Amino acid sequence: MPSPKFISVLNALATDWRATFRFSADVGSCFRLATDFALSRIISVVPREWRNRVRQIAFRGNIKVHYRLNKGDLHSIREIWFQEAYRLPFEVPRGVLLDLGANIGMTSVWLAKRYSFSKVIAVEPDPNNAALVRQNLETNDICGEVLEAAIGPKDATTRFEFSELSNLGKLSERGSLVPMISVASIIQKFAVPNFALAKIDIEGGEQGLLDGPAEWLAFTDAIIIEFHPTLVDYPRLIGLVSSNGFKYIPANSVFPENMDCFTKVKLTPTL
Repeated sequence: MPSPKFISVLNALATDWRATFRFSADVGSCFRLATDFALSRIISVVPREWRNRVRQIAFRGNIKVHYRLNKGDLHSIREIWFQEAYRLPFEVPRGVLLDLGANIGMTSVWLAKRYSFSKVIAVEPDPNNAALVRQNLETNDICGEVLEAAIGPKDATTRFEFSELSNLGKLSERGSLVPMISVASIIQKFAVPNFALAKIDIEGGEQGLLDGPAEWLAFTDAIIIEFHPTLVDYPRLIGLVSSNGFKYIPANSVFPENMDCFTKVKLTPTL
């Protein structure tokens, strides 16, 4: 009899395959992505050159996605496209999207296509990830700028620990030196009047960002953020953002699995 773990893996893979079939625009894309989800389960025996090769697939809605055979890349596709983790529980005014911790650009593309942001400014310290952000924005004709840096409370040099899983890199004293840029500098660099939405997923770096100068919050209409409670003072950060004129929308409070959000203006929750 198969073990419970083996059955669990098969069930998870079947879920990925069903979603792949539902979202893929053509047979080739469906086969490519379904195969990669299967290979990711045995990634240790897959030659490294196969893993690093960039794939392109097409999703319904005339959207093209570039990714690698990397569990992090595939998790991003699953979380953002299949599970719609960044679905917003409020109406968002059109304007500029600030993507902090852009990874390979999945969230930037999904949000830009779903909510028609006029421009994307994406910040990502991993150069290999940043290259894919550029490719994904350009391929989908999304007006965007990509900054190859970590986000933080000030302009400086910091240490970033790269991860084998492309979505788990983080600031760490054990990391390699990378440039750090502040949101204030981004506003100045691109003459941004305000951000319609700031998306934040920086693996615990939100503590330093939100503990730093808060002036940039005055230029931001709404925030969607993935907090990392084991790495940060979660309740204090919620209070800190709220104290800067934002209404807090807790995770799972509007529909199942909506992320933590903040809105500055009175926006009506939508189901």
